[in-house]
Amino acid sequence: MLKQQASSQNGAVSQNNNQKVSEMIDNYRQAKGNDEETAVNLRQAILQTMKDNPHLLEQRDNVTFLAHEIKAEEIAELNWDSPDHMVEFSDSLYQTRFKNDEFAQQLRQHATILLRRALYHFEEEEENLEKMFRLMRLVPTYLVDQNEELSRLRYRANAYEIRRVRRSRRSLYGYLFLQIILVLLVFPFLFINAENGRLQNQVEQLADVEIGDEGYQLLSYSEGVYWAVITAASIGYGDITPTTTTGRIIAGTLGTMGVITVGILAGLVLDWITPRQIP
Repeated sequence: MLKQQASSQNGAVSQNNNQKVSEMIDNYRQAKGNDEETAVNLRQAILQTMKDNPHLLEQRDNVTFLAHEIKAEEIAELNWDSPDHMVEFSDSLYQTRFKNDEFAQQLRQHATILLRRALYHFEEEEENLEKMFRLMRLVPTYLVDQNEELSRLRYRANAYEIRRVRRSRRSLYGYLFLQIILVLLVFPFLFINAENGRLQNQVEQLADVEIGDEGYQLLSYSEGVYWAVITAASIGYGDITPTTTTGRIIAGTLGTMGVITVGILAGLVLDWITPRQIP
């Protein structure tokens, strides 16, 4: 019920805005050539209303007015709330259902200039380049090829992506190197000393408690490495198992770390090492 009421209210607001813009367009056409000051004020009011209500671009008369009467620079120089708002309106121009009509070229020019202005905002700061890259992937290829500035921004976005991939690769290699050190050196050492009782005794002395585990086992370094690799890979043959409380804690930690590592690598390795491309 509430959804129906909200939908009904939105429809009423949309209809009121359409009627309001239609009246202003009619008044503008009457004032044009007779009262330039009134015509200029009406142009600004129409633009402001369309800017705040992109759905108005679904009406043919509104789009016709925008294509024939408004210069692209006028739209770009409006007081936009944010670059995201500019991109949203630009996308509405690209996606208008009248884009194949005779004034499609003017609409594309409006959208391109507005999008370019929005992208400039993202280009100024390094942390916004990711957003600029994603937006550039949405721009039709033929528009980028035809516009020198958009081509430059595409090059800048692709250069950012190459740097991002290089940083990600370094992080990935560092993470893998750390995992190798842990699995081949640290965890085997801890597990061997836990199972032969040395680490267990140290824990009991430091904590001033007596764990009381029995059944210590003597393992070689090669057996410790074998156990660590099998545990980290979540295989767990069971031929070497922890017999002490400390050893079980170490085994649980390594097993959990192995599962997390495999999950992370499976989900991110392709994105980390493969650069995305802007067509």
